[in-house]
This record gives sequence, C-alpha cells and structure tokens, in this order.
Amino acid sequence: MSLPRSAPHAQGVDAAGVLGLLDAVQSAGIDLHSLVVVRHGHVVAEGWWSPYAATRPHLAYSLSKTLTATAIGLLVQEGRLRLDDPVLDLLPTDVRAHAAPGWEAVLVRHCLSMTVGHDVDAWPALGLRGGTAPTDEWLHRVVATRLDHAPGEAFAYNQVATYVLSRIVAHLTGEGVLDVLRPRLLRPLGLLEEVPWHRDSAGHELGFSGSHLVTEAIAAVGQLHLDGGRWQGEQLLDPDWVAEATRAAGPLNREEGSGPDWRMGYGFSFWQMRGGYRGDGAFGQLMVVLPEHDLVVATTAATTEMQLLVDLVRGHLVPALDGRADDVGPAEAALVERLAGLRVPALAATAPAPGSVTASRVAGGETDLDPAYDRVEVAADGSSLVLHRGEEAFEVALGDGRWAESTWRREAGGGWSLPVAASGGWVEADRFVAEVLVVETAHRFGVEVRTDAAGSPEARLRWREVPLNGPDPWHSAARGPLDRGPAAG
Repeated sequence: MSLPRSAPHAQGVDAAGVLGLLDAVQSAGIDLHSLVVVRHGHVVAEGWWSPYAATRPHLAYSLSKTLTATAIGLLVQEGRLRLDDPVLDLLPTDVRAHAAPGWEAVLVRHCLSMTVGHDVDAWPALGLRGGTAPTDEWLHRVVATRLDHAPGEAFAYNQVATYVLSRIVAHLTGEGVLDVLRPRLLRPLGLLEEVPWHRDSAGHELGFSGSHLVTEAIAAVGQLHLDGGRWQGEQLLDPDWVAEATRAAGPLNREEGSGPDWRMGYGFSFWQMRGGYRGDGAFGQLMVVLPEHDLVVATTAATTEMQLLVDLVRGHLVPALDGRADDVGPAEAALVERLAGLRVPALAATAPAPGSVTASRVAGGETDLDPAYDRVEVAADGSSLVLHRGEEAFEVALGDGRWAESTWRREAGGGWSLPVAASGGWVEADRFVAEVLVVETAHRFGVEVRTDAAGSPEARLRWREVPLNGPDPWHSAARGPLDRGPAAG
C-alpha cells in the first residue's frame, strides 16, 4: 500500500457523505467497480465491488494519457526535451518524409494539450490494428494525417497526439513509457511496477489508452499532483511542470454534447473541472483532484454517465468535509461495514437444469459479441458453459447466485490469459441466462440460450457496452501478444 490509511473523521470527513455517495451511485444505476477517497494524503474510504479487487488491474482507457504525459514531464525536467521542441525533431529521421504539411510546426506542447491541428480525433480513420504493420508504418501514417488548423489554434481530443508522445519517449530513451516511469515514479510511489499496457505492432505502448491500473495507483498519481509533485519528502516531479500540466493550456473543447466538466479546458492530459482537475478514461475511470479541499477520488467503473458520476462525487463528498476530528459518529461503523460488503449482484438459477444443451449462435445486434463466437454449450448441471470460436473453445465456470472465476487461455502468439467471472443458470425450462464479467476491464457480456419455435436451441451473446477495442473479449486482454485492436477513450 503506497498511501497511509486513516479513519474518515481524523481527516475531517463525515462518513455519512461517503455513504450518501454509495447510495446515490446505486440509485443512479452506475456500475461502480471501485472507489478510493483520499483526504489530506490519507485513504479514508476504499471499496471494491466483488469480484473486482484491490490487487486486480483494471483497463484505464484514457487515464493512460496521464501516465504518458507524466513520462514526458520527467524527461523535460531531465533536460532530454523541451515543450517547444518540434515533434518531428524527436522522432526517427525517416518519419519527416511521411509528414503532411503543417506537421513541421507541431510542438511537444501541442500534443500534450490536444491542439495538434485536427478538427476531430484522427485515429479511428487510420484503421490501425496490432500485428498488421511494419515497425514504423503506424507512425508514418499518423504524421501523414492532414491538419485542419495551424498547431495550437484548435482543440480536438485526439489519440494521435498521445501516440506521438509515446513514440517520442521510445526514440529519445530507447525504452518505453513504463521503463521511464518505473524507477522515477512507480517505485518511489510504492506501486506495482508491472503495468500491463496495450501496444502497437512494434511493441511500443499506445500511450493514449491500454494501461491496466489498480485503483490505488490512480489515487497515488492524483495525490502526487495535488502535492505539487512531492512524495514523502522527495520531489519526484518538477512543481512548475505540475502547475502547467494541471491548468488549461489552449482552446476549449468544441465537441457537441459534452458535459460542463468537459468544456472548461484541458491541460497536459488533465481535464479542468469545477473545483479542480481530473484524469479520466472511458466508462468511468476517474482521477478527480480538488485542491481547495485537499481531496483525491479514484474510481473504476462501467458507465456512460461520466458527468453524472463526477457530479455525484463532488456533490456528496465536498459537503462532507471539514467535520470535527473527534466526531466519530455511527456513520463511520456503517461505512466500514458497507465497504466490506460491496458486491456486484449475481444471477441465480430459478429452474432445474434440463441437461446439457448446445446452441447455435444467433447474431444481428449492434452490441453483439464478435461473430466468430458461433456456438455455446451449457453443461448438464448448469455449472459451466463453453463458448466456441471456430476451432477454439473457452470454458466459463458459472456461479449460482455468486460469481465463479475462471481464466481463458490461448496459446496462439506466445500465450494469452483473460480472467473472467460469471454467474447464471436456467430461469425457465427453455431459457438459460448468464453474465460474464471481463474483470480486468469495464466490460461484461450476457449469454442467453432459448429454444426457438422449431424446438432448436439458439444463443445470443451481447455486450452491455461494447469495448472500445472491439467486440472480441481478447482484444481487451491485459496479458497476451501484441495483436490487439487499439482503443480510444
């Protein structure tokens, strides 16, 4: 554990406010996976909705950008580069020949602040997938994208920008982003030094997404920035860098439909927000920092209602601050009990198992699992199922009213592993349902087997929210070869 622990009241936090946040999140239907609340540098509340756990990494999506930007900051303070260096000067020499007009004026600060010059995110149109390109083809195609504005003139949340930063780190150091962070940041913070991270076809971290973090790591990096880069008496990050990284650095977000806390400015991979700033990743991976209140809040989740989650965090926790340090109160014991008992609701059988069933896949929905999964077998006693993907078969242990854990394994490409947890069973004589949590990500999918009018079993496989990496669960795996589809978020 890298952060000290404390009772809420000792840090001026009314435990009733944290309980209120938990109630509000539940009432709103937000699928929270973890919550860590830090006041005055002490963890005052922490909880994981089982089967998610403190030691289990979680796909952070765009919170990865904060780590990549921090690696750049570390190199800046070591004199390895400057914010006003042209990025083409910091990349392999052959890259310049592929650059579209305008890229010669793109500076490091433009990539950090998402002001490269695109109108929209340029990454999706590139269609880049792992394992499909020679070493530098990804980078060549990135710098060949047309700029719509002069660098620095317009904001567009853009995966291209942070990918370029990751490649700058690799070119300048001969190492990756994690290699830079490990001795300078992760080790001093007392965090796990091995962070699974999705990579490009040449083995470089994507930079903009793909890191898998434990929740305490999110909180600790937030606390480091709140304290101006200082940790336990040691100055890990230059305070001037921290100040610049965490304030608005350029034009505002113009994206229609974005919430108010996404329209207040963007620093160096930190969003400005009312009362502070935050790093965030798709589906509710949050690092909220409220300096005025000396408060850091970290969450992992599976929600599309990120503005609502931010509002609930701020709305329930800020009023709960600055209570009396000697006022324990009954809410504190209730909070301890509540946090210890957090569970993701599990499915249970309500009908006897009819014996083993093999069902052909029925496809056709926008949220469907990858169509390569073409057949489902349900065990005779309903305690497991097998998903077939062509010649491959992946077994899922099922809990009845509880989550049973198993690990999919795949030998191709040097070996993969994908932890899952599942629950379910027969709920009618001709209907089986299960949910499968891909527990190192925000995502889950449902399995339904029914008998059609002709008496033949058919299966439907649907994501609750389709992963940004694509509809095959393996594309989000934290541990495996490099041929994963990169995601934004």
